[in-house]
Amino acid sequence: MATIVMVDDDELLCAIVARTLAPLGHTVVAVRDGDDAVDVLWECGPDLAILDCALPGKTGLAILREIRQSAMFQTLPVLILTARRSEWHAKLAMEAGANDYVRKPFNPGALIDKIEQLLATPPPPTDGASLIDMARLADLRAAVGHAQADTLLAMMATDIVERANRIATLLAEEDFRRAVTQAHALRGAADGIGALDLAQQCRAIEQETERSGGPIVACATATVAAIDQARRHAATSSA
Repeated sequence: MATIVMVDDDELLCAIVARTLAPLGHTVVAVRDGDDAVDVLWECGPDLAILDCALPGKTGLAILREIRQSAMFQTLPVLILTARRSEWHAKLAMEAGANDYVRKPFNPGALIDKIEQLLATPPPPTDGASLIDMARLADLRAAVGHAQADTLLAMMATDIVERANRIATLLAEEDFRRAVTQAHALRGAADGIGALDLAQQCRAIEQETERSGGPIVACATATVAAIDQARRHAATSSA
């Protein structure tokens, strides 16, 4: 069933929501500080996120605006669960990219209905442009031919996975100097194919604002999946 990340500093409320959703088979991952939310979202790759508006660190709307800039989270269902009651706050949330808005205190049955509806709604189409730039891949194929481009992309996909895992290991070992060196090299490869999300993750490590390996491994995995999809599409088109 679904993995749901809930960002709320109220420990009791997180426990209540977890118990409410457990009989449906859903798992709730609680995050109590807004500054940790984006990292946890990258690490978990959830099916749905529940955000409070008022949080320690980043606010719920700041988190929402940030993740909507990433191809990984453009179609992630996001429910705002907040004590703020004005229609103005609801309007701000929806404009920031929320899919629905529920006010506290909430009716458990109504909350379940909202969540089940969000999980059942097909995501809108996305071109995944920040995962991989298809125009750059087209230029590569035009320059070297389809067969050679496919070989290069396969090699690049392997390199991305290996470097991301190496960076995560170095970060876990607190060898930040070597992690920065590896991140710089991986960013060059990411920039080469227009993998903006991956390049951004590398840049955060280079700037030492990110010291967790989970987000870059998750992003690398998603980027490689996008490369594989592009390779399959190219093979079908050229057949």
